[in-house]
Amino acid sequence: MPQPTGLFDGTMSLLQRTLNIRSAQHHALSANIANADTPRYRAFEVAVDEELRKLRPDGRRLEMARTQTVHRPQPVNAATDSVSLRAGAVPGFSLRADGNTVDIDRAMGDLAENTLKYKTSAQLLSAKLKSLKNVIQGGR
Repeated sequence: MPQPTGLFDGTMSLLQRTLNIRSAQHHALSANIANADTPRYRAFEVAVDEELRKLRPDGRRLEMARTQTVHRPQPVNAATDSVSLRAGAVPGFSLRADGNTVDIDRAMGDLAENTLKYKTSAQLLSAKLKSLKNVIQGGR
């Protein structure tokens, strides 16, 4: 069993990264919706499943070790700013002749789903912070 990596066994940093991934997906989906009428626009999205899979704790990860006190510690959020993008799913049937690959109905559904998942992660993070506040205040 892995050793705790900090406050809440790394849950807060995991939720932070999840929020960053969901935010990037929101921006990608919003850009697709905004360009639904742009000729030759190619829809794109964040590879959310692959990004979340990277967050799973497993024994195969190589961790940096701080061997001397003059070494700076590894930043907790070192990989939070980069996500993998991929081409969005091309609609199987389209009457569009302008080459645009945005399926507005699918994009709106994906945006609604992503919003719900973002809100869920934000609520979980909020609950963790409330728990920490309760501990600091001594349960008052």
